[in-house]
Amino acid sequence: MPPRVEYSEPSGELAKAYGAFYTDTQIAEFLVAWAVRSGTETILDPSFGGGVFLRAACQRLKRLGGCVSSQVCGVEIDEGVHAEIASRLMEEFGIAQQNLQQADFFTLAVSPGCQVDAVVGNPPFIRYQRFMGNSRAIALDQAARDGVRLSGLCSSWAPFLVHSIAMVKPGGRLAMVAPMELTHAAYARPVLKHLFNSFRRVNFLTFKKKLFPGLSEDTLLVLAEVKGTHQATFHNRDFVHSGQLSEILDGGFSRTLRTSRMDAKAIGEGSERLVEYFIPRKARELYRELMKARLVEPLGELADVGIGYVTGANEFFHLSPLDVTRFAIPRSYLRPAVKRGRALKGLRFSESDWEKTTKTGEAGFLLYVEADSDLPLSVKKYLNRGYEMGIPKAYKCRVRSPWYKVPHVYQPDGFLSYMSGRSPSLVTNDAFAVAPNSLHVLRLHSGARVSCDAIAASWQTSLTRLSVEIEGHSLGGGMLKIEPTEAERVLLAVPRLSTRRTSALATELDAIVRSGDQQLANSRADQVILKDLLGLTKYDCRLLHTAAEELRDRRYSRSTVA
Repeated sequence: MPPRVEYSEPSGELAKAYGAFYTDTQIAEFLVAWAVRSGTETILDPSFGGGVFLRAACQRLKRLGGCVSSQVCGVEIDEGVHAEIASRLMEEFGIAQQNLQQADFFTLAVSPGCQVDAVVGNPPFIRYQRFMGNSRAIALDQAARDGVRLSGLCSSWAPFLVHSIAMVKPGGRLAMVAPMELTHAAYARPVLKHLFNSFRRVNFLTFKKKLFPGLSEDTLLVLAEVKGTHQATFHNRDFVHSGQLSEILDGGFSRTLRTSRMDAKAIGEGSERLVEYFIPRKARELYRELMKARLVEPLGELADVGIGYVTGANEFFHLSPLDVTRFAIPRSYLRPAVKRGRALKGLRFSESDWEKTTKTGEAGFLLYVEADSDLPLSVKKYLNRGYEMGIPKAYKCRVRSPWYKVPHVYQPDGFLSYMSGRSPSLVTNDAFAVAPNSLHVLRLHSGARVSCDAIAASWQTSLTRLSVEIEGHSLGGGMLKIEPTEAERVLLAVPRLSTRRTSALATELDAIVRSGDQQLANSRADQVILKDLLGLTKYDCRLLHTAAEELRDRRYSRSTVA
């Protein structure tokens, strides 16, 4: 047998274009060993890239006495990768040439003759911003033919996983790498439901340390078995690192993965999240119980959470105090603006905070022109300057009329940082400022029974800190991101206090947070809101606090290799 030669995987723009981020041998061998159980079974890798899954499949079949040449199949869209790897696989293992297709997987029709016993692999991951045009149209059309209608906001892996399921024979298995978005993104919910309706059992294997440390995307392994018309049971096992997969293989590979059963229906509908199963059972049960408590409500029941305005050219529409003086822009054409989450301190964003952060560039003014008649000469000159800079040709500017009128500018009741290391900040808008889409904005519902002070105070409790970890999602480097729809699901134990007492509590917590003692603020909020008002015990608060810390520590560990 010729010596094995590793293929150098694509990188940079080429990798992004094809979503080509290859899997290591250990993970591929594990997935193949789980999926392929007899020497008579057929195997497909629908995006074989460097060939790691097909190599593992060939080796597995040989050990089981199968016929590699006729039982192993692969598809690869990249012509150069296909030519290189297919020739090596044919030479090394004798895979039939016709079984290694150079094609777009989405163009392959499903028929009983092309279905296999096991589909294994790692779908290409191309975010929707790059996944566009004809390739996206073909993929979404194919997913629809496979019975799943997906949003145009989906990434490439979603229709790819759907089509992979279609290629599995009745009774067969699927073993693939998938992004954690499968378990939390709204656009992925139809894929979860499709898994639920297509297999008898689905295992989600997760890892405290990242499988792909070079990617910002978190991943998990999906092991689905017994294809057919079922309502699946969902199961999870959370490993510390991927090295434990080798330990299972070395031990003879028991198919009993010692998983814990989850509520498949709730996860498929989005009312529960997989991340909840990463915390102790008692903490999870308390959290679910508090969801139904009389004084506990999701943020979305109290306020709308959205993104700030979009200027299309921040460097032109945002001005510093020095710019305002230099260009003599009248104050009536300006709005105080906070531009970055770093400007949010404590529980209240005050006029004093705004003034301080204008010096660091984290706040300033927004040029706000409502009408195009009778403009002061200084404003006209500034707009002419923008015209000469080509600002009207910027995308968001050229699609609005007039180009310089920034839409959706309003003073919200509060601000929310949407990406953070420790935890997102929610503050009241005491500066009467506006904010761009680098921040989320809160508007209390008309007739809301609570103030933004009350919401900001409740944001400091262990219940809400845990809820933020559950509803948000982890990014690379341990960062937590929370989208508006996710923020609206965050639980708040809202204190039903007098306006005076609520203001006093918010003032106290604001001072503590500004002093840098977040733990004390958390403890004080738990005492006043969770214990005194909600009736929780010290043990209950400790359960919630510890669970939130565990999920936060898990995020922080994600920047290291699995």
